[in-house]
Amino acid sequence: MSRHDGLPPRLVVFVGGFDPRGARHYYRLFAEHAVLQGKVDGREYAVGPRRPLDVGSHRHAQWTFSGEAGGGDYVFFDWSDAVRAHWPRSWWRVTAQACKTYATVLKDWRVLRPIRRQTPNTLLAFAYPLLYICLAVMLAMGGFALGWRWSEALPSWVRWMPPSAIFAAALWGSAALDKRLNVSWLLRIFNFAAHSAQRDGAVLAQRTLAMADWIQARSERQPGLEVVVVGFSVGSVQALHLVDALRQRLPTQPTAVGQAPAAVTLLTLGNCIPLFTLMRQAQALRATLQAVAADSRVFWADVSSPGDSVSFGMCDLLPLAMRGAPAPAQAYANPRHMCSPRFHKLFEPQTYRRMRRNKMRMHFQYLMASEKQGAYNFFAMLAAPGAVRTFVEKYLVR
Repeated sequence: MSRHDGLPPRLVVFVGGFDPRGARHYYRLFAEHAVLQGKVDGREYAVGPRRPLDVGSHRHAQWTFSGEAGGGDYVFFDWSDAVRAHWPRSWWRVTAQACKTYATVLKDWRVLRPIRRQTPNTLLAFAYPLLYICLAVMLAMGGFALGWRWSEALPSWVRWMPPSAIFAAALWGSAALDKRLNVSWLLRIFNFAAHSAQRDGAVLAQRTLAMADWIQARSERQPGLEVVVVGFSVGSVQALHLVDALRQRLPTQPTAVGQAPAAVTLLTLGNCIPLFTLMRQAQALRATLQAVAADSRVFWADVSSPGDSVSFGMCDLLPLAMRGAPAPAQAYANPRHMCSPRFHKLFEPQTYRRMRRNKMRMHFQYLMASEKQGAYNFFAMLAAPGAVRTFVEKYLVR
């Protein structure tokens, strides 16, 4: 790879998940784990300072990164303000919204059958918050009934107080336990998926189009630039919209390493796309997915672990996301590869068992350092001396 006007030859645009924490948090995560991964790999991953990046009317962030032989610019596509706008602080409000979301999905329950067949752990992750809510209500009501029975000797005007206190304590305890189990985190994601479907389009359309214009201008100024869009978790959906805009703007041109023409590389990590296309109203997203899948100028690889129960790993993504069998497979160029990061190979058994018990920790592993060297390495992949797609095909494709 060669530089042009002093600019790095690779541009990585990272779209994070449904997380109210913004660029500061993700920069710190990137920088800290680059150091940790460097110790495991016996090499240095250098991370430059975080700088503001104004694109259109919104501020994003950027920094540089490099390894021994490669690197580039890293742009953090910031949509944390939109997340915060859909992040109720009240556990009760989240739960009330979730009841509506579950009702919407369960009206069309047949669409859950393919998920049960292909990714049963993900279906369990979808169901367990509902079970948690039902259990919390049942325990509270059971406590109220017991309290009412125990207080039967009390005067009628105070008899309701003990059972009401037990009822309130049971619900408060359920809300407190949620902080350890991350139930409301999942519920917020489900609620946002339902909201996005009702909007029937990209939630961040203007911001996405502005970023696509900025990338196009950068590519025209820097021929041979490798553009890599990384969509993590729920960010895989927003990344899909960004790539759809990019593929209509970027000319087909050979990459710097002389590979087949590719306008843009899309890398989805821990993807949640079928969760969002699950809603009947999400026609626009399904159309976007179909367009990106059919465009051979896009190189799309998905890296999602079957052990990550809040993503759709190693599944038949298109039929699952399209609510049924799409057109014949030969009509689609993407995803080129569905890969597993094989997290169990990157950690000692006891460490991996602890990770599996914490859904959020497991889900974030795509962006974090490992204990042992292995095929999946977020930092080595982005700092690879050749194209990112070459790294994926060499180390991750089985």
